[in-house]
Amino acid sequence: MALIQEISDQIKQAMKSGDAQRRDALRLILNALKTEEKEKRIELTPEAEIEILTREAKKRREAIESYEQAGAKDRAEKEAYELGLIQGFLPAAMSADDVRAILRDLVQELAITSKKDVGKLMKALMPKIKGRFPGNEAKKLVDELSFND
Repeated sequence: MALIQEISDQIKQAMKSGDAQRRDALRLILNALKTEEKEKRIELTPEAEIEILTREAKKRREAIESYEQAGAKDRAEKEAYELGLIQGFLPAAMSADDVRAILRDLVQELAITSKKDVGKLMKALMPKIKGRFPGNEAKKLVDELSFND
């Protein structure tokens, strides 16, 4: 609930300052969180909030790409602005090198020796990087690993 309250407070600040763009973007983020809360009829945990924000960020990235391909620069800029706000609420992003270090540790910890165990590796990795590094990029890093198959 802390994140919902923080966003609500920021909406009030944006309204006081007359920043309609920020107000509207924050309302979209708040709506996504409250909708999830109502649908599941539970109070969101910090992990669930991060999951929702990550999903919203992914939607914005896809929309930016689509709008740029369609030549709708103004709409792409609007989505980019919303993405920036969403990222401000997410934990600090991890670099590929950070994820590689985690992967090296997990490979040793789980005794991964072949490509057959990649699923087990991904299952252990995802909770450690959730909301801080894209899963599809993590999969690419896992695919770069060499095993003695």
